[in-house]
Amino acid sequence: MSLQPGASITTLMKRPTSVAMFRFSAVMWNAHRTHIDHPYATESEGHKSTLAQDYLLATYLSEMLIAWGGPHSRVTRLSYRNRGPVYANTEVKCWGKIVSVAREAGGTKVELEVGIDNSDGLTCVPGRATIMLSDLDGPQAVQ
Repeated sequence: MSLQPGASITTLMKRPTSVAMFRFSAVMWNAHRTHIDHPYATESEGHKSTLAQDYLLATYLSEMLIAWGGPHSRVTRLSYRNRGPVYANTEVKCWGKIVSVAREAGGTKVELEVGIDNSDGLTCVPGRATIMLSDLDGPQAVQ
């Protein structure tokens, strides 16, 4: 696996279902109806459907990073912006591209550009992340 700047990491496809969004709202104590009430989201707020929560989308990015880096890796920084809608029951693509790699004691620090593309192919959640890859697993450290 290449740890060179510009290389892409393994993508993750997700589908935020209405049930998952309801459960996530309950866990987060997020009672905003735009995430769980389809008639409200469409008729009162003018959306195509209910909207996925921004923190749910952040968990997708974290899931992608940990799946790529291995169980001993650590996401040390994740920043992102919601720039467009992600609707319930639509497939999204989580992706990452390596920006820089630095060898450190006990592992490798990788900085990435990350994002989520919505079902229309638009990057609606751009961001940046830093992950510490452990020497115990994950992609091989830079020699």
